[in-house]
Amino acid sequence: MTTAGPDAGPLWRDTTGPGSLHAARRQALSRFVLWLGLALSGLLCLAWTGADPLRLFDADGLRNAGDILSGFRQPDLSAEFLQRVLDLSIESLLIGLLGTALAAGLGTLLAFFATRVPDLVDPPRPPPRAVRAALAASRSTARGLLGVCRAVPEIVWAYLFVQWLGLGPGAAVLAIGLTVGGNIGKLFAELAEAVDPRPVQALRAAGASRWALFLHAVLPQVGRQWTGYALFCLECNIRIGSILGVVGAGGLGSEIALSLRYFQYDKLATTLIAVLGFVVALEWLSNRLRRAPTRWTLGLGAVGTVWALMRLDIPWRDLFSGAQTALLPRLDTLAIDTAFLKLAAGQITDTLWMAWVATLLSALVAFVLAPLGAARLSVGSYLVDPPRPRGAGRWLRPVGALVSRVVLQFTRVMPELTLALVFVVWVGGGPLAGILAIAVHNIGVMGRLYADVLEEAEPGPPAALQSLGAGTLATFLFGVLPQVQARLAALTLYRFEVNVRATAMVGFVGAGGIGDALNTAISLFHLHDLGVLLLTMLLLVTAVDALGDRLRSRLLQGRVARLPLPACDPAAHLSNPNPPSRSLDP
Repeated sequence: MTTAGPDAGPLWRDTTGPGSLHAARRQALSRFVLWLGLALSGLLCLAWTGADPLRLFDADGLRNAGDILSGFRQPDLSAEFLQRVLDLSIESLLIGLLGTALAAGLGTLLAFFATRVPDLVDPPRPPPRAVRAALAASRSTARGLLGVCRAVPEIVWAYLFVQWLGLGPGAAVLAIGLTVGGNIGKLFAELAEAVDPRPVQALRAAGASRWALFLHAVLPQVGRQWTGYALFCLECNIRIGSILGVVGAGGLGSEIALSLRYFQYDKLATTLIAVLGFVVALEWLSNRLRRAPTRWTLGLGAVGTVWALMRLDIPWRDLFSGAQTALLPRLDTLAIDTAFLKLAAGQITDTLWMAWVATLLSALVAFVLAPLGAARLSVGSYLVDPPRPRGAGRWLRPVGALVSRVVLQFTRVMPELTLALVFVVWVGGGPLAGILAIAVHNIGVMGRLYADVLEEAEPGPPAALQSLGAGTLATFLFGVLPQVQARLAALTLYRFEVNVRATAMVGFVGAGGIGDALNTAISLFHLHDLGVLLLTMLLLVTAVDALGDRLRSRLLQGRVARLPLPACDPAAHLSNPNPPSRSLDP
């Protein structure tokens, strides 16, 4: 019997010969060396960051953690404060809506110029050389702008626009529009280039313009995918809009920052509960809209955008006044300073080590929780008529599945920046707080992704094992895991790329990494330092993304890699044009 899965070979092989036994032992040894190498790399990176995990159990830290938890026993439920939280929640919602509309507009515009339109095999009238050169230049420029927007984290843009426009939601809207616009534009362009070229070539042969090709040949093929990814971005942007207030950009984040600054943990508890309920409700609505016709999504998005423009107080004129353009770094300020370059290099390496340790920690926990959250492995069966569980298994398995899904849901909806603020109070500033914040958030994200991949495994091999009496663990290890291990590794690499950018974000609240240096440069108006750091961040993100793309392509080479839709960054969704709509909500 052979498996139908893309990563698996035959389920049973003749392992009686000496050659087969030698190959099995060599494969087991290589796996042991791989796992040992990953563990050692995590320990080394943790040591290089200077983070001390024992600070979690320090007496002062535990007392601070107890103070934070004490707020959840008696949250502030006064009518005045609840009204304030409600107003800030609505503001966060509108920030996400308007930011998504801006990002979709910017991303679509740049994607139009960044897309390479399929040409005829033998065009009767090829365009002049000057036209071809202009199209190539516009395509390169658009892709460069998308890369710059995507490489700079939202919180960096938010901090810059706060200095430019002042406190308020305008900074958050523009920050989301730029960073997410880069993500959406890159995704839209690559989806447009992957369409069936025959309708495009037919219209091109008839003499249609570039706009006509997009409207009548490209857009009908990718319109639903574009709308679906924009909806996923909206869900994430509202979450981002609720935390950018920590740098003065409005929303619930402003109340979180104030509560921590003045040790008002009862107000902090109320705000965090509001964030949790807010995000869960949005995910529920998002799942419903993904199943509804596209016109409902577009209609609600248009209504929300108009509402946001009328409700949010954003000084749009200040963007064009020119009074604050001196706050932005210029190319002539990027003089080489050897001492500062060494400092920036140290911040970059700390960022990489922190992201790698956080990725390994979250992957380890998610690898344990995901099988419990996968329905067939936890409470279901691969058999058509499975035997009923007996004894304690009748209630242990459903309870384990419920606990796993609750943990994954709770950790996933708590943003990294909010968690970083809490861990800074608990263990103090530095890399340890950043590692813990990113790891805790990614447990939920990676657990959901892993569970979706496990659900997509071909049922034949695990069903064969269960028919022979194999237990849940044996079914997972020998029937499901061999099919999906390459896809799990690819998803882990992708999350590392995302975590590099997240590390820059948590540094703004004192949780280590290059974000700390960016925060200092912006606060003190050190434009030279800011320019060098932004350029370094751009190069780092570009290099990590390029390396990750190559490693993922090698992992998935020759395999059908139907990756599920990740939580926030749409750039990783290219491998699955039809993302699953299933949620892990308990």
